[in-house]
Order: sequence, then structure tokens, then C-alpha cells
Amino acid sequence: MSVDKLIDRREFLKLSAASSIVAGTGHNTLASVRSFRPQVPTLDDLASVTIRHTFGDLFNLPLAMNDLGFAQSVKSVSAITAIAIPPYACCGFPEITWSPGFLTTCEVIVDDRLLSIRPPPENRINYTWFPHCVVREQVADGLRFKTSMFMPADRRAVAQSITVHNLSEARRKLTLGFDMRAAVTKKTAAWFFNSPGEGDNKITWSAEQGRLTFEAQHSAAASAQGLVPKAQRLQADNVLMYELELGVGETREFHYVNAIAENGVAANRLYDELQRSYDQVVQENERKWDGLIRSAFTPGNSDFSGHLPRLLTDDESLWNLYYNGFKNLLSARRRSPDSAYGATLITLSGHVLPTLSFPWDTALSGLSLALLDPDPLRNLVEVWFQQDMHAHLATDHVSGEAVGPSYGVNDMAIVRCAQDYLRVTGRFDWLDKRVGSKTVLEHIKDHALHWTKLQTTDRKLGDYGKIENLLEVVSTYLHEVAGMNAGNVSSMRFVAELLEHRGDSEGARHLRAEAVNMAGRINRLLYVQGKGWWRCGQPDGSFHEVRHCYDFLTVLDNMAEDLSAVQKEEMAHFFWEQLHSEKWMRALASGDPDASWNIRPDHSCLGAYAAWPPMSAKGLYKIDDPVKIAPWLRELAKAGSQGPIGQAHCTEEIFPPEHGGAYKSPEDAPYLNDWCVIAGGAFSDLVIESIFGADLTLFKGVRATPHLAEFDPNARLQNLHYQDAEYTLSAKGAKKQA
Repeated sequence: MSVDKLIDRREFLKLSAASSIVAGTGHNTLASVRSFRPQVPTLDDLASVTIRHTFGDLFNLPLAMNDLGFAQSVKSVSAITAIAIPPYACCGFPEITWSPGFLTTCEVIVDDRLLSIRPPPENRINYTWFPHCVVREQVADGLRFKTSMFMPADRRAVAQSITVHNLSEARRKLTLGFDMRAAVTKKTAAWFFNSPGEGDNKITWSAEQGRLTFEAQHSAAASAQGLVPKAQRLQADNVLMYELELGVGETREFHYVNAIAENGVAANRLYDELQRSYDQVVQENERKWDGLIRSAFTPGNSDFSGHLPRLLTDDESLWNLYYNGFKNLLSARRRSPDSAYGATLITLSGHVLPTLSFPWDTALSGLSLALLDPDPLRNLVEVWFQQDMHAHLATDHVSGEAVGPSYGVNDMAIVRCAQDYLRVTGRFDWLDKRVGSKTVLEHIKDHALHWTKLQTTDRKLGDYGKIENLLEVVSTYLHEVAGMNAGNVSSMRFVAELLEHRGDSEGARHLRAEAVNMAGRINRLLYVQGKGWWRCGQPDGSFHEVRHCYDFLTVLDNMAEDLSAVQKEEMAHFFWEQLHSEKWMRALASGDPDASWNIRPDHSCLGAYAAWPPMSAKGLYKIDDPVKIAPWLRELAKAGSQGPIGQAHCTEEIFPPEHGGAYKSPEDAPYLNDWCVIAGGAFSDLVIESIFGADLTLFKGVRATPHLAEFDPNARLQNLHYQDAEYTLSAKGAKKQA
């Protein structure tokens, strides 16, 4: 399918949907059309708005993916970088002297000039993200270039349709070049930082096939790249050249393929196969993604081990909040035969950490993940049980190894993932499964009580380490922090509930008493009276006050019932006065003494991490008026117009809003935030747990205290799975479906 047809089809589908509403309801007003909110979104429903940027702008570049990996676009109408299909990488970071960093391939050169850096206004490029592809457009020199980049279903490859359209009123002769690069490599050790690359690939040109084959010299990997129609000649060993003549209004289309395999023969074979059946490959890719989205909301589907509930609403903001989270959950899916531990969920999609699964980020979307894909979630928990997650921050699915320094949150996060899995699935026999030398229940209990081994003072609080173990960019958030210790409170209560259900009333009583005592110590020692924020205990007996959102949202998530009415009032006041912004929020108050230490937006006063706004809103629903919260959530919902929620978004005074939503943090230094992160699924959790008020208990059924009046009193969630049954949630509460 051509790029022009793709765009035209998108507009046609929108118009068709609108027409069907009018025909189905008998109404013919624009308001009627705008009220349509599909229960199961289409590829077009989930697409971003068209975002326009120049080469010099700071912004986050969209990526394309399949079940095996992803590839990221470049500040260009056609170039591609950071192709991560583990254990294979192409256009990664070659380890050579004075490395240029990530390489780019398929860059366009028109009449001996690089197209991407033309002077204004010709350097402006339109970017539109779809779940199944990235569409780009640029107009320069009387020519319109359109591309559609995608990753063919279940293949280690990237493909792109490229059209060149003559907009001028005369015939055009032009020279067109495509600059090809690779640095292809295979790395079976852990990919801890950046996609790897080899700087000395052997390059072979086949004039007959019009393709270049790049072969790694230090590993078993190759990349075959080229275009159809095939190039007329090769320039400087890496640029495919064309001499074109376009009539008035004429369009020429090219098909680019980058096929990656273990050797040149296999890569060439895959390249030839994809080029021969290019139109079919485009259709297969679209069908695959269309089917995945339908499966995600269908009980008993064959693509996921669970499903999400269907949202029925006419409220645009509520719809966007829910499906913003879904886009991030979908981006985390991996089904690679090369994964060391099978089907899995990755944390970040972007340049930096393409193979890792973090307990912290995963837990922030734990409920939605347990509903949508409980088996990979359970599998990750078992992987983390077998690795030393007190010494590492994540596991790498290429090698199966744990990597990096420790994250203090890991105990709480692993326990929370296990809790979400159990309360959704009801598979309590899992607790008796032996993972290594211990049962699952023993592992969970160990993580819930690990804080007892971390005490460095007589305050009986866990010491969670230094800056690298905590928020990374806040130099004062160290050691005995409220957020991590609050996690111990909820973890002990969870284990107590499991023990009591198994008849160990004494063990349950002991843990509940210890949870109450710890909550009391946290409140007494770490809360800053009259301020609404918290402080961190230091080994020398001193304290650091830190006005960060993490303690705010985590304390409310884990021990809200242990807070006084005065604390709740003060905490709400602190949020609205110092963390809230109209479109997003600040992770750190701008008046905090550490505000200038590091401005990376996920944890600084410039913006906030993907999960912090929905997690903060979940906390606010426990202590504040829903009427006050809803207008802010309507603004948050607009951030998803740029595609999946980014690793961070910025407040509106830092970057102007993009199409009404908080600006996705750039990936460029010093901002350094990736395109999307699994924790953005917290938006879906927010809709289920807070707006619909669902409480999926371990043993006492589904309860619901909805807050729908400020959105859509008639909204419903259907097919909410809970322990072998389906439920409908509405303003009336939870009802089991027949």
C-alpha cells in the first residue's frame, strides 16, 4: 500500500465512522459525530496527531515496533536509527575511536544536498505515529516526500515506503541518493546501555539486486539493505543513486528494506523475500496490529494471556485517559524466540535501554498488566526471584541476567507485581510453586521483610541507599526515605492476608502489628509537620527535607489509612501549590533546595515521569474532592495526542503544549527521556481503580466506589476479569456478568 493511500485511508475511515454514527442514530449534528468513542479502538483511533518539527528542534522521535524489537525515526523524512532486534542491532552505537554515536540509514540526498537540513521553511517535517507505523512528510524544492516506516510482522527487518511527488508546474529532473549505514552486530551478553554496534562491517554491493549487504566481522550478524526499484549506481560504497525525471503531478514510489539475520546469505534471502511480496507484507503488518488491538479487549484471545475491560463512554477525556495507558502497555510487548525467559514485557522503548525489565516501572502498571497479560508478568516475577535484585535494577531478556546497581524500590515493586497477579487471576496455587530453593510465598515474604536487613540507625527504618539506588537526579533523596518504607507497610499487610487465608493467624497478626508500628514511625520521624511533604533520615542522625512527588504518591498508595486528617489536608495543599501544573506536574517542587542539581524531567522541577501524574491522581482521590481532580485529569489526557506517554513530559512553562497536551520530553541531552515507558500504563490503572473505583481484593470479591459524575455518569467498564469471572463496573458499582 502506498503512503498516499495510507493517509487517504485514514481520512476515509474517520469519515466512514462519522457517517456510520449519523446513520445509526438518526442524528446529523457535528456534536453527535464527536461523541463517538469506540469500545475497541482502531489503529487510526490510537494514532498521534501530526507533529511538525525542524532539524534544530528538541523533541522526541517516534518509533516503530513489532514483537521482536523496534526502530526509531530520525530528524529526517526517511532516516532510521537504533534498530534493536535483540540479540541483533543495526545503526546502534559503534565502538570505535571518536564514535559518532547512533548511526542513521536511509537518509535522503536530493541534488547533492542533504534533504533534512534545508533552510526554513523547507526543513519542517510532519511526524504521525500509528501503532503499526510512523508516517513522515516534507516539502522541499517543489517536491513532496512521504514515508511510512514499519517493522514487518514476526521478521527481523525494517521496511519503508517512500514516495516523491512533483508539486511544481513543470517536469523535474533530479538526482536522488539514499545513504546506507549499518554497524550491524549480534550481542548475546546483557545490553545494559545503548544498542551496540560494530564500526568495521564488511560491505558487499550487488548491482543485480540493487542491495548492499553489511556483515559483522566480530559476531554472526548481517544487514541487507536496498530499494525497489533498484538503484542505478552506487556512490562512495554506501549511497544508492537514482536519476529521476518526474512529470507535472507525477509520483514515484520506492520500497526500502533492511533485513537482519545471522549471516549475509540469510539476510539477502530475507531481503529478497520481503521485496518480492512488499504489498502483502504491508497488509500483513496492518492486519497483525489490528488483530492485536482487538485481542487485547477480547476474552479468550490467542495473542495475550488475558484481556483488558472494554470502556463504554461518550466522554473524550475519560476515553483518552484509558487508552493513553493502553498504548504504553502495547509498546511493552515482546515475543522474541531469542528471549532468555520467553514472552516478556520491556520497560523502555527508545535509544538507551532497549532490552531491560525493571520491577519498579512494571509495578506502576501492575493492575493493567495483570489483566492484559498475566503470564509474562508472573514469569518476570519468577525471574526476579532467581536474580539478586538487591544488587541490580533490572533484568535483560537477551542474556537473562540482572544488570546495573540496585534500586531500593525493588522489594516493594516485586511484591506489588505478585499481588496484582494474584488478585486478578486468583491462581493461589502459584504460591506453592518452587522457584529455586524457595516457594513463591517464601520469596514474597522475604521481599516484604528485607527492610529488617537494611537498618543503619536505631529508628527501625529501611535505609535504601544513595542517589544511584533511588531517584538518580535528586541528590538529597537518600537513605531512610518515606516512599520505600511505606511500601514495606503495604507489603507486610499483603503477606499477612495470605498467611491468614492459609490458617496462620499468628503470623498474620504479627505482620499487621509490625505494619502499624512502621507506619507510625514513618509518620512520626519522616513527615514534616505543617508542610505536607516528607524528609529523609541520614545515617548520621540528621534529616533532609525533600519536596518530591514520590513520597507524596507512594505514601498515599501504600498507607493512606495511617494518615491523619490533618496530614491529608496538608499533603493535598502541597500538591496543588507546589507540584501541580495546568497540563502536567512537577516531580520536584521548584523551590526545593535541590531543584538545580539535575534537570532530567522525569524527576525534576521541569516535568515528571510518565506514572507520576496518574499515581498522584490516584492518591488525590483518597484525600481530596473529585470535583477538583477531574479538570486536571482532562488536561492530562491531552498528553497522549503525541502517541504513547513518554518517559517524561514537561510542564507548560518549560516547553509550550503540543496540540493542547504537555510536551513529551526530548531525548536529547540534557533531557534524556525515551519515547515511551511501560509505566505509562498507570493511566489505565487510574481509570479502573480510581475513576471507576474498582477494588479487586484477594479473597473478598470486587468492590467499587466510582467517581464517574465528573466525567460520564453513564460510562461502563465491561469484561473486567476477576478470578475466573467477568464483571461490569458502572456508577452503580460492580456486577458479575452472566
